[in-house]
Amino acid sequence: MSARLRLVVFTAGPLSPTNRVFFEGLARDPLLELRAIVVDGYARPRQPLWRRLRRGMQQDGWRWLWFKAVTLAAAAANRAALALFERTHRPVRVDTYDTLARDTGVAVHRVADIHGEESLALLRSLRPELGVIVGGRILRDTVISIPEYGTLNIHKRKVPDYRGGGPVGYWEVLAGESSIGVTIHYATAKVDEGDVVAEATIPVEECDTLASLCIKADLTGAELYHHAIRTIAGGRRQGTPQDPRQGRTYRAPSEFRVWQLERQLRKKAAGRMPALRTRASGLVRARVLLQYALVSPLLLWWRQRLQSQRRSPVCILFYHLVANRPLNHMCLPLEEFVGQMDFLRRYHPVLSLAQVAGRLGGNESDEVAVAVTFDDGYRDNVWAIEYLRYFGIPACFFVSIAHVLDGSAFEHDRRRGFDSALPLTPADLQKLAADGFEVGSHGLHHEDFGTLDAAAAERVLSESRRLIGEVTGSLPDHFSFPKGQPGTNITAASFSAALRHYRNLYSAYGGYNVPGRPGGPHLLRVGNPIGLLDLAAILDGYTGLRQCLLGNAWGLKTSALAPCAPATETGTGAAAHAGELLLRSGR
Repeated sequence: MSARLRLVVFTAGPLSPTNRVFFEGLARDPLLELRAIVVDGYARPRQPLWRRLRRGMQQDGWRWLWFKAVTLAAAAANRAALALFERTHRPVRVDTYDTLARDTGVAVHRVADIHGEESLALLRSLRPELGVIVGGRILRDTVISIPEYGTLNIHKRKVPDYRGGGPVGYWEVLAGESSIGVTIHYATAKVDEGDVVAEATIPVEECDTLASLCIKADLTGAELYHHAIRTIAGGRRQGTPQDPRQGRTYRAPSEFRVWQLERQLRKKAAGRMPALRTRASGLVRARVLLQYALVSPLLLWWRQRLQSQRRSPVCILFYHLVANRPLNHMCLPLEEFVGQMDFLRRYHPVLSLAQVAGRLGGNESDEVAVAVTFDDGYRDNVWAIEYLRYFGIPACFFVSIAHVLDGSAFEHDRRRGFDSALPLTPADLQKLAADGFEVGSHGLHHEDFGTLDAAAAERVLSESRRLIGEVTGSLPDHFSFPKGQPGTNITAASFSAALRHYRNLYSAYGGYNVPGRPGGPHLLRVGNPIGLLDLAAILDGYTGLRQCLLGNAWGLKTSALAPCAPATETGTGAAAHAGELLLRSGR
């Protein structure tokens, strides 16, 4: 074996964000030499329309026609909406093979047919020791036998029980399984029957959908795959043989059946997840969309003006809990959270709180930026944390450190009948800090500072900072007021006391942070939206139709108000637009 293991990746289709990070990891690894990424451009000839109609009707009956009409109309509407949106919102990041090749120096070869003689000659010239399959069609032995040690494949199911095709989790959900699997195995002439190199199991949660299971399998699979390749680079190439007599090989289900199952799973989740039950009706959402569209020219004018002045706002979002089971009334499904993070990464710089402070204090805010925070410190944010870590998205976790240390559930959850939403453990918090996430204080036991006397407030502020420092090894600079409402949970006395211990203080009643605004170390935050429409509206400065017409677009009036003012004085601010935008800002 050479000093570094020579790899060639076999893939197909557009570059996905998950694969981009995976390929970048392989390119950086000192044990590996990623010689090339070979993109198979072969596309199976499209059957005539009459034949596709006949096959669909034969498989799924008249319902198939309804399915095709609905999905084609939705796809057309989404394309039109995206094209319209991107006329005024330039993406800051687009994942392509060209940018990947430029950033990593790895050669990318696009071939018309990976099984063609020219492609095979290219693969032989690369002299790979190991092939790595990442998506695409089933490869013939003429390709997978070229690498000296063979070719690995990732199969996002357990083997031998679930060989074959279909979306991640489809067959397992139908069978009522409590988990799905991810398997790394050697590719052979028979589908998914090669020796197993590595495998992992992912529990299925109560309100998982095919989309959420796919996200979990993608994240788990990328980490598992990289580890398996490193194991082979270390000289351990032997896999565990499968018993070909065991298990079953599945054929991929029709598009209609996949769509039908996903609709059922989403309907189930919407009935059980309290946060999803707060979604407004289609009629109400259409009204909000129309109002948003009416004031969009005004919002665009303000955005361009602020950009020209290098005073573009920073929007700080706060979340609580991301999971696929109803742990509390603020719990957001993983697929919704990932959709929002993908949107943020595509259209906005995502900053750490330290970077936010630098931007607000300097003269470089020429585009709308975003920061992501989490309040309370819930243990079950594991998949959200894994997603943020994998993609290198900065975030700050405001924790109630006494809950972390004693393991007790939060009182605001227990009052609503939820007792399963447990806090992080000290080990969890240490790992967050070690992984580069910021950790801030949210009190000891989520105290309401509007009810504490001066001595109690001083004790909570100092003790929480000291204890977080002892657990993480670093004293926090950031403090978020629990509940965070002006005049009610933030008083002049508690605000002054917090400033003696922390560099930056955070509220939770909405609003944007515009460079040069009064307020100093006080930063405004917006509660997380449920859907992408609400998120897009927030990041366009939409504060509700009435507020925009009254001059509070981008929360310019709200940002000038004192955090200790009575609630009635801030009622015209961004807190008011939360209800109109259908946001859930659970505290």
